[in-house]
Amino acid sequence: MEWNDYHLILAVVREKSIRGAARVLGVSHATVSRRLAHLNNQPGGPLVQKSPTGLWPTKAGEVVVTAAEKIEALAVESSRRSRALAQDLSGPLLISAPVLILKHLLMDDVAQFAELYPKLDLTIDASDTLADLDRAEADIVIRTSKDAPAHWVGRRLFPYTLSIYAHKEYLATTEPEDRRWIAPPSNDTRWSDWLAQSPYPEAPIGLTITNIQARLEAIKRGFGMGRAACFMADQDPDLVRLAGAPVVDAEPFWLLCHPDFARTARAKATLRFFAAAIEAQRPLIRGDAVRG
Repeated sequence: MEWNDYHLILAVVREKSIRGAARVLGVSHATVSRRLAHLNNQPGGPLVQKSPTGLWPTKAGEVVVTAAEKIEALAVESSRRSRALAQDLSGPLLISAPVLILKHLLMDDVAQFAELYPKLDLTIDASDTLADLDRAEADIVIRTSKDAPAHWVGRRLFPYTLSIYAHKEYLATTEPEDRRWIAPPSNDTRWSDWLAQSPYPEAPIGLTITNIQARLEAIKRGFGMGRAACFMADQDPDLVRLAGAPVVDAEPFWLLCHPDFARTARAKATLRFFAAAIEAQRPLIRGDAVRG
């Protein structure tokens, strides 16, 4: 088997489907299907079989998957260390950060960083999924999280805060007894504590919305009251923090990179720049920048 064959089997097993593997590999469904059928018909096959929950490896396939994972790990390590050899402020740099942090806090800083270091080939992975630095899915990760993988290095900053908001017109035109909550789904175990501490613990839930940005949009449109990050809600002139609403610490900001990359000029410059950018917005992030 060639590496492409190992790669294909690994993608099929991870995605549990031909369609998913095709998406990961960047090829057509027909190409994966044809190649998988060929590999399954080789001596020692089949390598993958169908089940009610998708495609799974056979005993022979498990051997191939184990070998493929080892090959992949070696390739990733080689790539990561190769990228870390460059000590100048040029070349590729991939930063992973959530969409909401970019939108509400760091978009101007990203543009400034790109202007400050024009020789960097900067790519921003605007994703809510945590990039795996061990697999070289990013060079730098900017995230809010309770903790981080112990072997990654970087900086732990201060936590952002949450409070309770509503559109000013909603509060002006809706009687207290008629006010409704825009709530996260019931599996958010912290919501009941928030409700108990709120100025309206007896108000019913009017809308349940699973997505943070969508909940904020519903609050902005005057559909009810809801919890939001201070750095998002306090920037909106139409939103009002409810009188008596608690301001509660959430998760801290992290700036992280892999140890292999940490000593490069690119890593040091990036960590230093974005740590300063976040620190400069501490009053907003901590909920202290409330409009008078």
